[in-house]
Amino acid sequence: MDEENEVIKENSTNVEKNLNICALLSFIFSLVGLFVFGVPLGIAAIILGIIGIVKFDNEKQKFKWMAIVGLVLGAVDIIAILLSVVALYSIIA
Repeated sequence: MDEENEVIKENSTNVEKNLNICALLSFIFSLVGLFVFGVPLGIAAIILGIIGIVKFDNEKQKFKWMAIVGLVLGAVDIIAILLSVVALYSIIA
């Protein structure tokens, strides 16, 4: 009986976790959105970040932090663009 438990413990620790693709794409889109195409990539980062967090499985996937950071930076992308448009409009007007 102890031998079976040891084998089960060994197998459970060697489980390779997959990468959460939505989390990775959210992270990449949010980083690129900071420099180029802020609004479209920010929106994509927010949507993919939400999907990545909702569909995340702790036992099978890794890098949940990428979805969270992608979601936050996606929001920062959009807010930064909106603030810059408002600031530019106030200077012109």
